Amino acid sequence: MTLPIIYKKMPISMPQKNILEHAIAGIAAEEVEAHFSLLPERYFINTSSAEVDRHIKMVNALLNQIKTAESIGSLVPIVNWSDDVSTKMTIVNIVTWDRAGLFYKLAGALTLAGVNIERSKAISRADHITIDTFYVTDSKGGMVVSNTAKEIFNSYIKKALVHGKRLKAEIDRLEARHDQPSFKQGSLALTSPAKVDFYHELSNRRTIVEVQAVDRIGLLYDLARLIYANGFDVTFARIATERNIAIDTFYIENINARKPIEAHSLLKLREAITTMVQS
Repeated sequence: MTLPIIYKKMPISMPQKNILEHAIAGIAAEEVEAHFSLLPERYFINTSSAEVDRHIKMVNALLNQIKTAESIGSLVPIVNWSDDVSTKMTIVNIVTWDRAGLFYKLAGALTLAGVNIERSKAISRADHITIDTFYVTDSKGGMVVSNTAKEIFNSYIKKALVHGKRLKAEIDRLEARHDQPSFKQGSLALTSPAKVDFYHELSNRRTIVEVQAVDRIGLLYDLARLIYANGFDVTFARIATERNIAIDTFYIENINARKPIEAHSLLKLREAITTMVQS
């Protein structure tokens, strides 16, 4: 099945001009133009030309996959792993069709692959193709060099996105096998209780959720899954861990973009997150 690319003509921006100055093998110029017209301006402000180039190639691969694959095959994401020597992190780009709960499923698959998620961002095109980016490290805090981790991630994300498999039970088993950190009296973990804060951006109709809690295996997955269960999707996440304390920031939007965020829904979500991190 071939989906038409529909876009509106826009003035050529400097990032777009840089991309168009060289041909991308096998990709028509109109596909590049469509990429620029289907994304908000903030994407190009925060994305380098090299990253835009990579994303265009991945979107092209997804569209070509749709042409040749069976209907279920079109659900398989396009994944790219690359190393950033300057930050000593590995960047995982995932291009697929946007769907509710996508973030927590991707986070779950990365958790089962044994990598640490340092930060993340996500953006969707107007044609519902989403670009999710995770910055990850291995268990020692360096770039991910294990092909096994990549294979495990690919396996689990296919199970979750294509076959609808729930990853919660396997993450719980992984957490049970993991040695929990022990904290001495006076340590940061004991003097920094769990904390949940909400901030609302009226201009962008989205809410910022800040969570501080003792870090553990599967914490990010559980938080993102809880956010989804309460009717919200994560559009951006900043993950930080200091001395076994997780300080996670989520930008969330209503799953139903046409529906305004209501105060009682946010209160319910805050109570749910607070109960989880304090238990």
